[in-house]
Amino acid sequence: MNIIKSFFAASPTIRFFTSIIIKFISAIFILLIFVSINSCSDSGVEIKLPKNPFEMAWISDTITYPKSDQVMMETIWASSSKDVWIAGHNDRSIGEIFHFDGTSWKEIDPMNDVPRSPKTINKVMGLNANNIWMVGDRRGYNRKDLIINYDGKKWYEHNMNAQVRPISLFANRKDDIWVGCDSAVIYHYDGIKWEREKITMRVPHESSFFINGIIVNNNITLLNVAVYNSIFAKEIYYTVKGTMKNWTVIDSMEIKNPMSVIKWGNWGLSLGKEGGVYSFGYYGVWQYIDNNWVHTLQTNYAVENVFSYNTNYQIAVGHYGTVWFFDGSEWKRLEKFFQPDGGFNFTDAWTDGRELFLVGYTTGTWPSKTVVWRGK
Repeated sequence: MNIIKSFFAASPTIRFFTSIIIKFISAIFILLIFVSINSCSDSGVEIKLPKNPFEMAWISDTITYPKSDQVMMETIWASSSKDVWIAGHNDRSIGEIFHFDGTSWKEIDPMNDVPRSPKTINKVMGLNANNIWMVGDRRGYNRKDLIINYDGKKWYEHNMNAQVRPISLFANRKDDIWVGCDSAVIYHYDGIKWEREKITMRVPHESSFFINGIIVNNNITLLNVAVYNSIFAKEIYYTVKGTMKNWTVIDSMEIKNPMSVIKWGNWGLSLGKEGGVYSFGYYGVWQYIDNNWVHTLQTNYAVENVFSYNTNYQIAVGHYGTVWFFDGSEWKRLEKFFQPDGGFNFTDAWTDGRELFLVGYTTGTWPSKTVVWRGK
């Protein structure tokens, strides 16, 4: 207080120069803050605001393979926009895995490290750039299982020696890997050993089982189990939760005609980066809220996957070239990609909020080829 009184009691000249000094110090202070923020950016701590897909510039990469009639990539995972993996099916059982380094796509062949056989990759997911998992199924081989892991240098196979096909995958931690298979078989890896269990439930005879969705949220594993019965021409779906040796069916639905009630997405499950639980399939996207499935996106076209970056930034992709964006208030379709003639199916998506990758393949034309759209 005495300093303030002394200032006003001083001569006008002193007050003038004092004011100039104060303004100069304030300017220096603001400049230091600006430099500090930019220094954080240079050191890797950069604040990036999500970019609206409708405002992105788009380019496409077409992926084909010599003498292949089907190059159909169906799954994507990335540690960054310069480390992107896609995988799927090729009728030649080669050209099924591709990696993007920020500039170009390159075929990756893990079978140089593990036993070679006809195969298809059903799911890719990683924990980081040096811990990537893929599951698929072998064909024309003495066993069907295919579970492979990449450590940044080499591929390793985890041999289950089983006649079941791994379909779904969730890499939660390096000591918590989950694989869902047909025949309702589930595998869990604790970082040292694998444990196997078959989910049991009462269903009609001559039924086929598939665990086509698996996620882990708050240490609880959630499964989507599909049952197809050719005799009665119907589909039965179960939502199952729990842990190994302790499973509980929390809901079920039966689809036998167009009037059947669809309670949740019957094609699979996904876990948002914000922790939201989603399902997708016929007629759109559902979110699991307060122990109930809420139909958040209603569409006449099947949704193949949903990627949630946060509650205000979600991407859903599916048949007929449909791409939907949720901005926190409503879903909007990107008309740029929509193909009502059914000439293209999107199968998966990934985004860091600044760049967006959409993967899918052509339909109704021969040969079938993969197209990856990149928005930035």
